[in-house]
Parts: sequence; structure tokens; C-alpha cells
Amino acid sequence: MAQNSLYGEQNFGMKKIHSLSVIMFLAVVLTSCMVSTSKYEALQAERDSLAAVAANVTTDFESSLQTINEIEQALQTIREAENIIMLENQEGNTNYAKAQIEAIDRTIQQNKAKIAELEQQLADAGSKSKQLNATINRLKDELNQKDTYINNLRAELDASKTQVAHLTKKVDDLNQDVQNLNADIENLNASKAEQEAIIRKQEAELHTVYYIVAPMETLKEYGLVTKGGLFSKSNASNDVNKQLLTAADKRDLKHLPLNSRKVEILTNHPESSYTLTKGDDKMYSLDIVDSEAFWNTSNYLIISIK
Repeated sequence: MAQNSLYGEQNFGMKKIHSLSVIMFLAVVLTSCMVSTSKYEALQAERDSLAAVAANVTTDFESSLQTINEIEQALQTIREAENIIMLENQEGNTNYAKAQIEAIDRTIQQNKAKIAELEQQLADAGSKSKQLNATINRLKDELNQKDTYINNLRAELDASKTQVAHLTKKVDDLNQDVQNLNADIENLNASKAEQEAIIRKQEAELHTVYYIVAPMETLKEYGLVTKGGLFSKSNASNDVNKQLLTAADKRDLKHLPLNSRKVEILTNHPESSYTLTKGDDKMYSLDIVDSEAFWNTSNYLIISIK
């Protein structure tokens, strides 16, 4: 009995030791598994982080390329617009050229802002791409050149507009001078016409003569002839009412039909200066052969007819 009891205690001790060994083994295995899982999760997280970084880098790179393409297109548009501005400016369309310059200037400033933003993005991302930086620098240089060119072109356009304004002022002044000269010429022409009219009037008055051919009774009735006086025969009055006589230009009055067979010239005229001609009908007509001499003594011709 005592031996069996001892054996049983030993057997129980062995089982206890075995159980402890199993427990320790399981603990070691479990610990090992826990360590492996932690490392895996860390590696997985690192991989995901790298993948995210790679994705961000790819996105930033594609965004940078898109921005660069936009700037390149804007520069091409500017280059094309420059030719249009030159043509419009040469043709004198300065208002259109100025509008194009302002549009280009806005485009330049917008793309400068894009480059500044792109540089900041690349700096934040830690990009050290030499090729990308070289492209950005090239675009910056060209934009700066375009900026300088546009500023110079704006200055030239302003100077051109100033010059045009001066020329326009000169043209306006010349036009005003021409208008003043035309006004002076019109005044001179009016004065000349007035003087010529006066001269013509004076000349007409100088060469105007008056005549009447009528019976003696009519002449007396008109008060053109009075009796007595210094002469033994009827005398022509010097105080003549011109409205009763016919006016004529002595330079043109060469022939005067009298339509009478008996005529008497009452005013004094040199006999050598005229002739009385009888026609086939026995009617007399007066022909003045020397106009100056005929009218020298009097500008009136009074003829009595029967």
C-alpha cells in the first residue's frame, strides 16, 4: 500500500510537470505568434504608407504636368497674339491693340501665379527633379520676357497714341486755320463782289444816257421843253425827270429808229457826231457815229417828232 501510494504521488508529480511543460510551450508559441502578427501589421502599415506616398507623388506629378501644359498653351496664345497686335498697331487700330495687350498682361500674371503655386507644391513635396525644375525655370524666364515685351509694347503704344494726339491736334489746328482762311477768302470775295458791284454801278451810271422821242406837245407836257429864255427858239430843260426818259448804255446805243418823217433834235450834240438817215419808207433814224463826241455835251437826247 505504501509503495502504491508513493508510486501514485510520483505519477501525479509527473503529470503536473507535463502539464506545466505544455502550458509553457503554448505560452511560448502564443508569444511567438503575437510577435509575428505585430511585425506583419507594421510592415503592412509601412507598405500602405509608401503606396499612399507613391499615389500622392503620382498625383502631384500629373498635376504639375497639367499645369506646365496649361502654361505652355498660354505662351503659345501669347506668341500668336503678339503678331496680331503688331499688325493692328501698324494699321492704326490702337484701341484693339491696347485691348489685346491688356488681355495678354492678364494671362501673363495668371500664369506667373500658377508657376509660383507649382513651385510651392514641389517644395512641400520635397521634389528635387532637375528636369522639372529646369522646365519651370524656362517657363518663368519666357513669362518674364513676355512681361517685359508687353510693358515695352504698352509704352510704345502710349507714346504712339500721344504722338497721334499731337498730330491730331496739329491737323485740327490746320483745319481751323483753313476754315479761318476760307472765311477770310469768303469775306474778301464778298468785299470784292461788293466793290465790283459798286464799280459796275458807277460805270453803268457813267455810261448811262437818257433819251426820248416824242411830239412837242408831249415834251412840253412832261416839262422837258420850255419857251423863251436866252434863246429865240424852244430850249431843252436841264432839270429833267429821268423816269420820263428811256435809259441806255451809250456804248451800245448806235442806232435809234425815230419812226417819223419830221424830226428835230432839241439837245445840243455836235453835228459831226451823228447822222439822220431817211429810209425807203421816208422815216428817219438816228445813227451815232462818234459816241464820245455825241454825248460829251449832254447825257440827254430829246427829239421832237411830227
